[in-house]
Amino acid sequence: MKAFFAVMWIILLANSALAETERDVYTLSEVIGYAMKNNPTVILSQKNIQSEAVGIKAAKAAKMPKVDFNTGVTRYRYPTAITPITGSPLEGADFPDFDNTLYDIGAVFRLSLYKGGQLDRGVLIAEMKKAIAEDNYRLSRQELVFNLSNVYYKIAQLEKLLEANEATVKQLESHKKDVELFIIAGTVPQVELLKTELELSHAKERSLFVRNNLESAYELLKTLMGIDDMNRKISVVHETVNDNESPIEENIIKAFSDRPDYRAIMKKQKVIEERIKYAEGKGFPDIYLAGEYTDKAGEDLTFKENWALALRLTIPIFDGGSIKTEAEREKIELEKVKEDERALRLEIIREIKDAHINIENARERIKVSNKAIETAKENLRIERLKYETGAGTSTDVIDAQTSVLRADTDYYQAVFDKNIAITSLKKAIGEDEHGEVLE
Repeated sequence: MKAFFAVMWIILLANSALAETERDVYTLSEVIGYAMKNNPTVILSQKNIQSEAVGIKAAKAAKMPKVDFNTGVTRYRYPTAITPITGSPLEGADFPDFDNTLYDIGAVFRLSLYKGGQLDRGVLIAEMKKAIAEDNYRLSRQELVFNLSNVYYKIAQLEKLLEANEATVKQLESHKKDVELFIIAGTVPQVELLKTELELSHAKERSLFVRNNLESAYELLKTLMGIDDMNRKISVVHETVNDNESPIEENIIKAFSDRPDYRAIMKKQKVIEERIKYAEGKGFPDIYLAGEYTDKAGEDLTFKENWALALRLTIPIFDGGSIKTEAEREKIELEKVKEDERALRLEIIREIKDAHINIENARERIKVSNKAIETAKENLRIERLKYETGAGTSTDVIDAQTSVLRADTDYYQAVFDKNIAITSLKKAIGEDEHGEVLE
């Protein structure tokens, strides 16, 4: 029975380890999904939205009544009335008590009724700033998707290159054995073995270089995903990319409505326009309701109440030009943002056009590289046959093998460039396949 439980425990541990291993193999969608929950930049952008949401509450609170509790003790040089005189003592009214030390306790409040539109605009500005923070959050997500995709496709390219380089090493090792046999038979000179060994060393060095780059790419991917455990090993599943893009004109129109950075800069213009009105509103009258309720007592601590209610009006007469200066500064900021918008508009158009050009260019290179791979492999087959029959040289075989590797390298580079161009186009448009609804 104990042996049975021991076997079951081992099976469970094995299954658990297998499940953990399976969780460390990611598709591109899974890579992005993990990063959206763990990448520090995205989390920070979410916190900025929460911060701006609090700003809305603060702006709305400015429209609410303000009530403060007051209490204290005051020592006067001369005896001071505890309460105001409520009538003439000559007519029988009580004369107020006087004391040098007065204690007071009470509450004061203030309610703004009109402030040149500043209160409503303060709320509007806060709401727009939150909307900008949401656009910036979407922008950080799209930039993260772009960076993750770049690294993901680079890993796919490097893994294919590693396979091609390792295949080259195996081919050269096989060729080296053939050369050694021919040397023993006395049909080829010793120099051919030296050439083969030299090329084999270069092939192994290239393979090691690609492997190191692959490991670095995986470390970068883990960093972007927000994986804290640097000893954790992950791998990716290679996926094909949908490259059915829309016409340039449609993509440009879509970009101006969907790109979060463009939407954010348009909202920023509106925020500054409201800030101009907010600054100009400081020159309007300030009307507010104020009141207080107070109990005062002398050293005998016999408290007597008093209250006051007032409707106040404050009109700015002279402020040294500070209101006008503030409004002018905001107008200059508005002109700067308009130029930023124009620059971004031109940049968007250029990015979309470049992406379309790069996609088409990569497609053509893929076609050419495919043909080159077929030709290079056939040439290698012929050169190996020629060498085996004594009609060729080792140099010809090595050159043919190098041509195969170069054709493979060109092909995988073209595939990578096409994938990156498609990803760049999606980013330029503002497309977010992995987006989520913001609450």
